[in-house]
Amino acid sequence: MNVRNLELVFGPARAILRSGLIWMLAIATIVFMTVAVWPAFRGDTTIGDAMKNLPSGVVEAFGLQDFATPAGFLRANLYDFFIPLLIAGAAVGFVNSLASGEEDSGRLELILSQPATRQAIFLGRAIAVCAWVLLITVVTTLVQFGSDSMFDLQIGSDKLLATLALSFLLAFFTGALCLAVAGLWGRPAAVLGVGLFLALGGCIIAALFPLSDVLKPLAQLSPWNWAFDGDPLVNDTQPWRYLSLGLPGIALTALGVWAFGRRDIAAA
Repeated sequence: MNVRNLELVFGPARAILRSGLIWMLAIATIVFMTVAVWPAFRGDTTIGDAMKNLPSGVVEAFGLQDFATPAGFLRANLYDFFIPLLIAGAAVGFVNSLASGEEDSGRLELILSQPATRQAIFLGRAIAVCAWVLLITVVTTLVQFGSDSMFDLQIGSDKLLATLALSFLLAFFTGALCLAVAGLWGRPAAVLGVGLFLALGGCIIAALFPLSDVLKPLAQLSPWNWAFDGDPLVNDTQPWRYLSLGLPGIALTALGVWAFGRRDIAAA
C-alpha cells in the first residue's frame, strides 16, 4: 500500500482524533472507577440475598445474577449494558462524522476531487472507524486487566477477553450498518437514527423481550442476544457468536463502499 492510500485512512483517523480520545478516556475511567469499588462488595452476601428476592425475570434482564461474584459484578455494572453500548455509540458517532456528516456539510465534495476512487475514499473512512473502535476496545481491555489486578478482582482472562471481543464485534456490526446507510443515502439523520436504534433498541429487545411470553422469540433478532445471551463472563463462547457479528459486519461495510461509488453525492 503506497503513501497515498495510507493517507486515505490516516487522514480520517486524525480528523476524529479528539472525539476518539474523549471516548477512550471516558470508557476507561468508567471501567477503573467501577472496579475500584469491588472490594466493598467482595464476599458480601447480603446484596446477593437481596437480589434473590427480586423477580427472576428482572434479575436476568438486568444481569444481576450472582452480583457478589466477580463475573456477576462486572456483568451488572459494566458488560451487560454500559461498555458495549458506549463502544457501539462511539462507532455510530465516528461514521456519522466521517461519512454522512462531511457529505451533509459539503466538505466531501472537495475530498472526492483527490486522485482516488470514491470506493477507496469511503473504504479508507471505514477502516479509520474500525481502527478507532478497535483501539478503544484494546485500551478498555488493558484498563480492565490493570484494574482487576490493582483491586484483586479475580476472573478468568479468557472469559473477559471473550466478552470484550464480543463488545468490539457488536460495535463493528453497528458501525457497519451505519456505513451501509451512509453509502446508500448519506444523511446524518438516517445514520444516527439507524445506529442508535440498533444500539439502544437492540439492548432493550435483548433485555426486556424475554420477560414476555409473546415477545420472547423476537429477542433472538437482537445482535445483543447473538453476542451476550451465552453469558460470556461465565461460559465459554460458541464460535458462531463471533461469526454472527463479524461476517454481516464485513458484508454491510462492503455494501456501503459499493453503494457510495454508484450514487450521486448530495450537495451541501
